[in-house]
Amino acid sequence: MNIIPLYSASQIQQAVSRTAEEIIAAFGAEEPVVALCLLNGAIWFAADLLRCLPANFELQTLRLSSYEGMQSMGNITWHSALPDCRGKRVLVLDDVLDTGRTMCSVCEALRACGATTVLSAVAIDKKGCREVEYEADFRALTCEDVFLVGYGLDFNGKYRNLPYIGYVSR
Repeated sequence: MNIIPLYSASQIQQAVSRTAEEIIAAFGAEEPVVALCLLNGAIWFAADLLRCLPANFELQTLRLSSYEGMQSMGNITWHSALPDCRGKRVLVLDDVLDTGRTMCSVCEALRACGATTVLSAVAIDKKGCREVEYEADFRALTCEDVFLVGYGLDFNGKYRNLPYIGYVSR
């Protein structure tokens, strides 16, 4: 598999820092916020982002899957239960926004369970491949519709640990 670098580690960190500033402006630094990390891919983004955010952000996780190989399967498998976010402000963190299905489903479920505010942040927004109408409130980086690996993004569980984001060249 040939991987072409798209964003370097330093470009990612600059984008994460800028995104953190935008999130702080929206949420403030006083009242509690649940930072809900969608596993496994968003771990890298969540860790870097949370280091830039104030102490009022509390980490929770939710494990989901929707890909097999390089293809979205069209449905979302929930591997863990939604944490109790009733009456709380929530920031959903994901590695990539592509079809929009996962983020839309999670945000709708949080609202249905009584979260007072639900906003979303993604490490990278892949334009041009939405299958449902959804836009992230915060995006660190953007790219075209290519298959990405690195910085949490994987191909069958591999390449997540690359310190950069690259795309697969066929």
